[in-house]
Amino acid sequence: MKNLIYLFSILICLSSCKDVLDAEEVEDFSVSTTKSVFKVGEQIPFTITGNPKLINFYSGQFGNDYDSISGRIVSPGEIEFSFNLRYNYPTRTGSEFAVLASSDFEGERTSLADVNAATWTDITDRCIIKREDAYISSGIVNVSDLVVEGKPLHFAFKYIFDPKKGSAGSVMWINTVLVTSTTENGKQTLSSSLLNDFPLYAAVSKDKNPYRSDNRSTNLVMWNNANATVEGITYTNTTYTEEYFVSKGYPAGLSVDNGPDKPITIKAYSDARIDDFQYVFDKAGTYKVVFEAMNTSINGEKKLIKEINLTIEE
Repeated sequence: MKNLIYLFSILICLSSCKDVLDAEEVEDFSVSTTKSVFKVGEQIPFTITGNPKLINFYSGQFGNDYDSISGRIVSPGEIEFSFNLRYNYPTRTGSEFAVLASSDFEGERTSLADVNAATWTDITDRCIIKREDAYISSGIVNVSDLVVEGKPLHFAFKYIFDPKKGSAGSVMWINTVLVTSTTENGKQTLSSSLLNDFPLYAAVSKDKNPYRSDNRSTNLVMWNNANATVEGITYTNTTYTEEYFVSKGYPAGLSVDNGPDKPITIKAYSDARIDDFQYVFDKAGTYKVVFEAMNTSINGEKKLIKEINLTIEE
């Protein structure tokens, strides 16, 4: 009998201890505001009742949206491309210049065979090209129509010297290559430095000095042969040649795992009770605002969600 009494006492103790260690229910928690329509830049007052241990706030904006707390995949957006071009010796007629884009380029960017194996779209006529001995912007070129889902996008600058069209070629100086993607996360820059995005030397035809056109960190320089012997091979300045500077593949058609959206904690465990909170939206739209109240213990947590739908006008 004593053993039974002892066992019964242990069970009662375990049950009582479990109750103590369990998280408390979130009770008497509510959130309200004065109206449902506000202006951009207007301070929105929220009135809070109850005293949970933790309160998280989700505005419904990108990066702070309760519906994306398990993760967010950002889809490809509008792709824009630009660069600056200088025509050094603009009156020389022997050279041709073109701008290309490809979504199926694979291989070595310094290999002319690999470059020719790809499918390229000529986008020169989308660019502002002026035969001037000064840097001229190409303008912002939208190439979204060339993006293939799941594929990177390469750009190439093509240079041809044809002695039948002139005895000398212009020297092309290219800098400030910029590739951007406008997604729900705003405008993202996909490009970086010329040294990172382009090889040191162009892909050249067999009759072109492979070191003649190069990446000088702040400029890509493309020009025709000079009379020279390099590594036992003689090159002449009257030989037809072609070459390409091919960019790295920009993730234009690739979705990006942005990870889970994060809350703004407006009351932490050690904070005193709060009765109000203010927030300001900087962009018009319809938002589902979420307040997440939590009580936690070593045995788990109890949670209560309050939602408020707001319209933000300009």
